[in-house]
Amino acid sequence: MTALFKPLTILAGMRGVAGWLEDDEAELLLAAAVQVARGDRLCTLVEIGSYQGRSTVVLGGVLKALSPESRLYAIDPHEGTVGAADRKLSTGVPTFDAFMANITGAGVAEVVQPMRSLSYETVWDQPIDLLFVDGLHDRENVERDFRHFEPYLTPGALVLFHDYAGYYPGVVAFVDALVAGEGWRIVERASSMVLLERPGA
Repeated sequence: MTALFKPLTILAGMRGVAGWLEDDEAELLLAAAVQVARGDRLCTLVEIGSYQGRSTVVLGGVLKALSPESRLYAIDPHEGTVGAADRKLSTGVPTFDAFMANITGAGVAEVVQPMRSLSYETVWDQPIDLLFVDGLHDRENVERDFRHFEPYLTPGALVLFHDYAGYYPGVVAFVDALVAGEGWRIVERASSMVLLERPGA
């Protein structure tokens, strides 16, 4: 039997994982994942910046319930570096062991494919239905994260950026450029999470 889709349970599991995803942001991330996972075909989700798995638990929880044969590719070198290269980077302990413990504890490890690499060094060759960008938060890195995977976005792909807020102006500048210059449309916002729809979707 496929797991029941229980959003409150997914969000409760997320709250036990270290990270910076607020409840309303997690709800928007969950809703976007439901949008791409509720059909009959398999889907591919890509998360750039997993840290200890807070958002991974949300995305993985959706796949486990609605499309357990689909996969979430969680891309992060897990070196413990967070922040923005143009402002301040903080480096803590490596996070891979905590990440694996958290996704295993949440029961979503079977739908998550961890990839311990930098986004732009990741070899990729398959269509992407949902892309979540939450790596380093300066414009150069945000743009590099997005551009590396942009060619693989499907016509109806959804893209989310975290920390679209004044405290990370590089994220704001890049997202605003996508909207103003490349025709992307902001579908919805929740705190610092912003959901964009691909042109022509």
